Amino acid sequence: MAKEKDNDKDLEGAFIKRSKTLRSFYHAESEQLSESEQSSLTPILNSLKQCVSRYEEITEIAVGGEKQITKAHDNLLNRHVALAFSVRAKNNLDQEQFLREARLTANLAHPNIMPVYNIGIDEKRGPFFSMELVPGDSLKTIISKLKEGDEEYKRNYPLKVLLNIFLKICDAISYAHSRNVLHLDIKPDNIRVGDFGEVFVCDWGLARILNNKESSPTKEEDDQLDADILNDMTLCGTMKGTPGFMAPEQIELDGTKSYQTDIYALGALLYMLLTYKLPVRGSSANEIIENTKKGHIISPIGRLKSDWQIPNSLAMVAMKALSFNPEKRYKTVRALRKDIDSYLAGYPTKAERASWITRLTLLVKRHNQITFVILFFLLLLSAVIAKYIITIEHEKADAILAKNRAEESFALFLNEQKRSSELGKNLDQALLYTVQTRDFINAPSMIHVLETGLRKNMDPAQKQNLLKQKGILHFVLQEFSAAVNCFENAGDLQEVARLKTLSKKYAVQKPTDSVRLTDRQLAALINESNKADTMTILYLYYHHMKRRSATASPEQYTPLALAILDKINKTHFFTEKHLSRLKQSSSGYELDLSKAPYSIYSLNIAGVYRRNILQPLNLSSLNISYSKLTNPQELQGLKLDHLYMYGIHFRNKKQFVKQLFRMQTRYVGLTKKYYPKPLLNELKKIMTVDEQ
Repeated sequence: MAKEKDNDKDLEGAFIKRSKTLRSFYHAESEQLSESEQSSLTPILNSLKQCVSRYEEITEIAVGGEKQITKAHDNLLNRHVALAFSVRAKNNLDQEQFLREARLTANLAHPNIMPVYNIGIDEKRGPFFSMELVPGDSLKTIISKLKEGDEEYKRNYPLKVLLNIFLKICDAISYAHSRNVLHLDIKPDNIRVGDFGEVFVCDWGLARILNNKESSPTKEEDDQLDADILNDMTLCGTMKGTPGFMAPEQIELDGTKSYQTDIYALGALLYMLLTYKLPVRGSSANEIIENTKKGHIISPIGRLKSDWQIPNSLAMVAMKALSFNPEKRYKTVRALRKDIDSYLAGYPTKAERASWITRLTLLVKRHNQITFVILFFLLLLSAVIAKYIITIEHEKADAILAKNRAEESFALFLNEQKRSSELGKNLDQALLYTVQTRDFINAPSMIHVLETGLRKNMDPAQKQNLLKQKGILHFVLQEFSAAVNCFENAGDLQEVARLKTLSKKYAVQKPTDSVRLTDRQLAALINESNKADTMTILYLYYHHMKRRSATASPEQYTPLALAILDKINKTHFFTEKHLSRLKQSSSGYELDLSKAPYSIYSLNIAGVYRRNILQPLNLSSLNISYSKLTNPQELQGLKLDHLYMYGIHFRNKKQFVKQLFRMQTRYVGLTKKYYPKPLLNELKKIMTVDEQ
């Protein structure tokens, strides 16, 4: 018993000792910690006390005419930010304007407006402000990649994604307008798109605050922005913005800027998302500005490419936003946004003024499941009806079949008797066709038929005729040695005397029949052909162009083009000096055919071949002023940036306009007295028209 009591005392003592140890662990006093241990418990507080410089610049992101953007580390908040420094703020007024932008942007708190975190003055570099650092691309980069056909960007940014980006931009501008702020520089460069769907409108350096007396602050925004402090005072009497995105009234020095000015820029942005191009043409900023002043907006549909199509409803939305008259544009950004929402939801937009057919089509698309069920039922019903009709027809056909079999058996017997006699006549018929026809498209096959026929016994006159035809076929294929041989064996035939002479001459220049003449040599031959049959010469040109190298230069082809034009038009315009009418400029090849006696420009072999003679020249500009051209269809097949046609009167005006569209002409010079004023006004909306 005594031993058991001793053991119990030992266990109780051990338990008390351990209990004290545990209590000391859980109820440790702070004064027992060392100074370094206490410091480790407050790392954020310590870093703020030790921070000497808030921002630590890492690398430059971008630099422009107004600002330099650098990536920096915010030592206070321990995160990366973007720092903006002014590039040209050399005096107090420039610095004040730079700070106005920062203050204005900081007062526009919206998820799609780049937030400003801090504003200040650096001792060395002057005023700065910090913004959120958004990884990703500018909208300009995205559009450039899509225009280049980058497969990754095409997957990541289909039209629906681009339109959702556009909606977020509209939200930002709509909010700014609710604060009476105009952006005035909306363009792809100023839109930042993050990797996770973030969209930010940046660069409010040209923003203006409207002094709208009618507007009253909302409960949420009773702190209205001060226009006198935050407006850019240097904008008075100057034009600022980006050509192509500036509205006509923004270009005018005394133009009144309003919410519709930003809506015009949004229309230009939407236009660029659809076409990857500006809504006005121009090779320079001045030309773009002049076309903007004149309201020369090109319809997006006119810029269709073969690999994509622009929805007409979106094209109409863009054109409405880009209206020359501000009153005809959307009244608010929300109205513009609502039309885009309607398109995405499968409804017609107000801008397109949809017909009942369009509305019905969209209704079917919105309710495609119900439409599918109805169509399936109708198809099933049609199949049942068709089955009964087919059964009745089969029974009727079986009755007729029995009658026809007897008649067919008798007819087959008669056909077998005739076949043996017809086989002997086939060759004679082929020979007769070859001799009589003037269609030498399949010249090699016809030569083979004639060679087979010449092996037969025939009278001398028939053999002479076959040799003559075979010689002509060799001639159009530039097989001059073989042609000479045929003409010599055919005897003295006056009708092919000129072809015989030409064959002899060019057989010497080109003794190997498999070698072709150069373009210049063929031009010389055509000019020497004189009274030779015109169709023969045209077939000679046809087979030459069929085998001509696609890499031959326009300079090499020009003599041949002029020679064949002379032949078709039965003129004598071509001389060596006229070769200087073809010139090469930075925009492409230009050809001057002013006062040329040509009314026909296309080689037309009925039902087989039609091609514009000038097409291989790849012209960008053509001058046909005061020539004899009367039919605009003769220009079919050409792609002309510039067309000069002073003194030309086309009677069929609709056909003329259609041809200009087909040729994708951007500039046309014409005599205005020949064309009605309404037609000229329509042309001026889509291209530059020079009137005389």
